[in-house]
Amino acid sequence: MTIMLPSIEKSPDTATLELVARQRTLYEGPEIDSMLDHLIRETPHPTLSPWDIQQLLRSSRALYFDCHVEVVSGHHTGIYLRFESIARFPDLITRIASNMAEWIVETFGHDPPTGIITTSSDARLLAQRTSDLLAMQMPLRVVLTPFDHRTGRIGTDIVQGTISTGERFLALNDVTTRGMCVNKLGTVVTDHGGQVAGMMVFARRDSGQFPFMAELTGTYPFYFSADLEMPQWEPADCHLCTAKKPLFLWRDLPAW
Repeated sequence: MTIMLPSIEKSPDTATLELVARQRTLYEGPEIDSMLDHLIRETPHPTLSPWDIQQLLRSSRALYFDCHVEVVSGHHTGIYLRFESIARFPDLITRIASNMAEWIVETFGHDPPTGIITTSSDARLLAQRTSDLLAMQMPLRVVLTPFDHRTGRIGTDIVQGTISTGERFLALNDVTTRGMCVNKLGTVVTDHGGQVAGMMVFARRDSGQFPFMAELTGTYPFYFSADLEMPQWEPADCHLCTAKKPLFLWRDLPAW
């Protein structure tokens, strides 16, 4: 059965401008702190507190509220996290990377991994900054795979760096919902004869919906800075589709 997605009756440019205007009003209003607070769940890595995460998300304006977005996986959501908005700010990248570096030292201090594998998306900024911060204490090689900015898909080739048999790597992505992309990075490691030492993401946005995430976090040391309550639905189960709310693709949401 073919599912008809709601069309945007206004022009895409007009609809996007109106969406951005709504976000601007929200972020400049008195309710933004409580809205962010309700999304942030406690994490086992307390160096970045819920308050830290709230301020980071607010200052970068990385969250789109009250929207209807199709994410890379094809699921729909009413709240969307745009990591590219965070990546515009080197100080925010450094704040996140510092926490990642601290976790790596605490977790692997007696058995350091060889490096970090990530995609050529803005996630590479986190990997490189983390590597830079640990350069004197625990040198880590950064390996990159391709990233398609139109589809959001990651490739399985290596476009920077190398992985040799027996080397241990951390798989890093910016955000994860189902765990598929960060696991795909791990598969690149094992396909080249390496071992997956652990996994890292800035944010989980699975809201406990996807069992594979529980499998990954139970199998590997798994770091995440933020755990966000951001439910997603299959298009057939999307109440926003039923309400005919205009649908935006993840890649069409601008930084503002």
